[in-house]
Amino acid sequence: MRAVVVAVVGTIGLACVLAWAAAALAGLSFVVVTTGSMAPTIPAGGIAVTHRADAADLAPGDVVTVPRPGSDLPVTHRVVSVDRVPGDETARSLTLRGDDNGTDDRDPYVVREAGLVLVHAPHLGSVLVALTSPAARGAAVAAFGALVVWAFWPSRQREER
Repeated sequence: MRAVVVAVVGTIGLACVLAWAAAALAGLSFVVVTTGSMAPTIPAGGIAVTHRADAADLAPGDVVTVPRPGSDLPVTHRVVSVDRVPGDETARSLTLRGDDNGTDDRDPYVVREAGLVLVHAPHLGSVLVALTSPAARGAAVAAFGALVVWAFWPSRQREER
């Protein structure tokens, strides 16, 4: 039984590390959507997987994540229009709008690159936030430590030999 548990947990751990490494090598980022402005496409608590794209490659209809001026939090909205920026061949001025918003965002976003949303899933962002909280991380470390101790603790069968 002990060997099975250790093998299963080890396999899950290895799969997580490989998935993280593959995402990092592919240049993917995960963005948790915290507001309902993109509902119903991406509801609050959803997660979006993004890949860096040059601003010149963006088109109306794309969903992108860009830095929000004056804030640490980015904005994820749909592209309404893309305009050239005079004097800068790589920059574009993006007019964005959340799917659930009645009007375009007040100011355009001038960017050279953006996170292009490749896929999204509802509710997984809330799960990710919960799993990365300090309490969840502490519980995971404690559980892993207990598993290591249990895996190497001498069993009665070994003691009897």
